[in-house]
Amino acid sequence: MAEKWEFTRETPRRIAIYGKAGIGKSITSGHLSAALAGMGEKVMQVGCDPKRDSVALLCHEIMPTILEQFKMVDAETDEPVEMSEELLDKVIFKGFNDVVCCEAGGPRPGIGCAGRGVLVAIQLLEDYNILQKYDVSFAIYDVLGDVVCGGFAQPMRAGNAKEIYLVTCGEPLTLYITNEIFKAVKRINGEGVEVGVAGLIDNQRMIAHEAEIVEAFAERVGVPVIEHVPRSVKVQEAEAEGKTVMEAFPDSDQAKVYRSLAKKVLENKYVYLPDPLSGMDEILQLAKEYIGK
Repeated sequence: MAEKWEFTRETPRRIAIYGKAGIGKSITSGHLSAALAGMGEKVMQVGCDPKRDSVALLCHEIMPTILEQFKMVDAETDEPVEMSEELLDKVIFKGFNDVVCCEAGGPRPGIGCAGRGVLVAIQLLEDYNILQKYDVSFAIYDVLGDVVCGGFAQPMRAGNAKEIYLVTCGEPLTLYITNEIFKAVKRINGEGVEVGVAGLIDNQRMIAHEAEIVEAFAERVGVPVIEHVPRSVKVQEAEAEGKTVMEAFPDSDQAKVYRSLAKKVLENKYVYLPDPLSGMDEILQLAKEYIGK
C-alpha cells in the first residue's frame, strides 16, 4: 500500500522530472518551466543529461554547459582554470519568460561517466548559491531516466529534489522503466532521504486505451496521474521554430494543457511512496486487460 504525506514546501521549491529516455522529459520540463514562469514564478531549469538539449527550446539553441566551463584550460599555460562564480555565470542563461537555464553537460561520447558529471554540476550550483542569487522560486531538474547510475539519482538522493514527477505513457516498456524508477525512489526513501513521487505525467503516444492503461497502472502503484498530455502537431511545429508551444502558439489547446499541468504542480502539496509492481509480467498483464476493448 502506497504511503502519502504532505511534503515540506521550501523556497526555492525543487522538483525533478524523470522518465524513460525518449519519453519527452525535456519537452515536458521546458513547457512546465515556461508555464510556471508565465504564472509569476521565478523558474530555473537544470538539464541533467549529457545530450544537453533540455533548455534548447527555452533558449532557441543548444547552449554551452557547466562541465565545458569546468574543464576550461588557460590558453597560455595549458593548466586547468579554477572554477569561479564568474565562470559559472557564463553558462547560465535567460530563456523564454525569463526562465533561468543551464545544462550540466557530460563527457564526450564513449569517455567518462555522465552521471558523475551531473553530480559535479549540481554541486557547483549549490556551492555558489546560484538559486538564491537569481531569486529562484522553482527549480526544475530534468534528469536522464537511467537511475541505475548514482549520478542521475543525485537530485533525489542528495535532497536536491524532494518532489518527483515521472513522465510516462501507455506503452509497456515505458511503464516498466517507470516502475523501475519507483523502485529507486522507494529504496532511497528507505535510506532516510525525504523524497517521494508527486505524480505521473502521461505524455501520450496515441496508443489504444492509453489513458485507461496509465490510470490503471497509477492505481496499482498508488501514485496519481496529474495530467494526460495529448500528442499534438503543435509541439513539433513549435520545435521546428526552436520554441516551446507556450511561445509559438500561446493560445493553442496544447498550451492550455501545459498551463493546466503547471497549475496542478504549483498547487500540489503531497508526495507518495509508490508500491511498485513485481515486474514486466505484471505490467504486460495489465496492458492485455485493455487490448481488444
